[in-house]
Amino acid sequence: NWQRGSYQVDVPVEPPQTGTRYVHLQNGGVPPYLGLNYKGPEFSDQKIDMPALDVLATILFSQTSDLFNKLVIQEQKARFIGGGAFDSRDPNLFTIQASLIKKEDLQYVKDEIVKEIEKVKNEGVDETVLANTKSNLKYSFAMNMDNPDAIANSLSHYIELTGDPESINRLHALYDQVTVDDIIMVAKKYFVPEGLTIATISPDAEGGVK
Repeated sequence: NWQRGSYQVDVPVEPPQTGTRYVHLQNGGVPPYLGLNYKGPEFSDQKIDMPALDVLATILFSQTSDLFNKLVIQEQKARFIGGGAFDSRDPNLFTIQASLIKKEDLQYVKDEIVKEIEKVKNEGVDETVLANTKSNLKYSFAMNMDNPDAIANSLSHYIELTGDPESINRLHALYDQVTVDDIIMVAKKYFVPEGLTIATISPDAEGGVK
């Protein structure tokens, strides 16, 4: 019979980032682009960090958010804005992306995004908005599990991450537990200049975003 081996994978740890980094691509053939990439956590069905960040991403950067309404609908500074992190066994990036109308607005849009993040750090989020967001995430996921293909894809995703299909249930139990204090905690923990890499695309030779 096949027996599980004792080999342990030695995964090197990335050195901590100590300051904001910048990367720019000069390209006039695509709309101006802004990406704020913060160092985030690895996937876990035991810690509240990732679920709290998912909830926060929906509150701040979804198409129903105040920021989307301001920058995309009202001021028409951006074509699109969104944010979130991909599930990963290793620590990953939480990326906030914006496709802009004019390159001159790159700094303004970056400042508005950071302003909303700082507001969450200082004031938290509305309890009703939090409850509605958690409910939406929960039932949107459930409604998508309406055919064998969707169920298989979801199961395989979490098995790849943890080796255990029950991690789906543990993860969604954590979503139910997310509080305003958790939202404030992850905003302060992960959205810091020391863990930020700013990516820009514009026709200019330099990004020009501070």
